Amino acid sequence: MNPVTRLFRRSRAVRILLSLAMVPLWALIVLVSLDTLGAYSTVGNVTLIALIMFFALWAWWYGEDRDRRDAAKAARADGARSGAANGRPPRAG
Repeated sequence: MNPVTRLFRRSRAVRILLSLAMVPLWALIVLVSLDTLGAYSTVGNVTLIALIMFFALWAWWYGEDRDRRDAAKAARADGARSGAANGRPPRAG
């Protein structure tokens, strides 16, 4: 069995997190289905949907960048302890 399928079947937390992650998609579907944006012009509709999509892209990028920065910070902290991060030998004492 696929490891992702196994994780999804066995972990209630993964299923809940996936369901919560789908809320913005369902909200956009509801906006379009109920013609909520009908009062706007076509340009307004496209602009609003583009803003929503750019916000989602930014949120994804920010999360990825935060993880990258945290990993770099941890690597610097580990390197500072060993002295190997800056290419110099470790300090004595």
